[in-house]
Amino acid sequence: MLYKKNLTSKLDSALFKNPTSEYRGTPFWSWNCKVGKEDVDHTLGVLKEMGMGGAHIHSRTGMDLPYLGEEFMEMVRHTHEKAQELGMLTWLYDEDRWPSGSAGGLVTKNQEYRMRFLLFSPKELPEKEEVPEEAGGSLAKPISSGVRKFLARYAVKLKNGYMTKYRLLEKDEPKPEGFHIWYLYREISGDNAWFNNQAYVDSLNPKAMDRFIELTHEAYYRKLGEDFGKSIPAIFTDEPQFCIKSTLGFGEEKKEVILPYTDDFAITYEKAYGCSFLDTFPEWKGVRTPVSLS
Repeated sequence: MLYKKNLTSKLDSALFKNPTSEYRGTPFWSWNCKVGKEDVDHTLGVLKEMGMGGAHIHSRTGMDLPYLGEEFMEMVRHTHEKAQELGMLTWLYDEDRWPSGSAGGLVTKNQEYRMRFLLFSPKELPEKEEVPEEAGGSLAKPISSGVRKFLARYAVKLKNGYMTKYRLLEKDEPKPEGFHIWYLYREISGDNAWFNNQAYVDSLNPKAMDRFIELTHEAYYRKLGEDFGKSIPAIFTDEPQFCIKSTLGFGEEKKEVILPYTDDFAITYEKAYGCSFLDTFPEWKGVRTPVSLS
């Protein structure tokens, strides 16, 4: 338990007047330059003078140390040793910026661990195409890699803005009269500058998350594990996400729609409901019996 002094039945007035480190502020300490020992010693001294109980070591844009590299980890160790000298706590942070999960792109160098998403389109798309390079952003924004997998094709009929009929079509089945055709694809996220020209992680994939923990939490443990739960109280995890979804603005709108996905979803769905999620995908609610075209 982090706050062990809370176990007392009565407020300690002396502790209230002069709290120990775990009861003091611990700001995010942005490492956004070439951080050296002099910088660490100076900053911790100032934070101590301000009454802080420690700080979260927070990798930020501009940090001139290879993330999780030897120099970075040695600087983390020095920070912790200096904090201990000052009677302060070291709070770790498990990502290069945020959101947590990709280890600054180290996890997602492996395509297997990149974020997946479903693309539901009112027009047929090529399975391979050149796409413009995107800067991306810090959210789990879907970015096309230009490589997609065709999953299904649907005939959909609307009336007064409501879907009244639909059917999963066979590969070469012609479009029924009065219906619109929609196409479903699986995409793997393309490169994103925010994630060091890799991609955000498939946070729905346990293997990807295991790899993230191996590269981050376990690395910190190997370096500083003897102080875990003591002078290193916790590791901050920052807003893990899955792919940002989109919807149609109104029933008759014809635009691409994005939904989060992971590669074993189809298997999991079939085990739970006894059918393929592709059968009823246009409903988006998993109704098990498709509406008839007749």
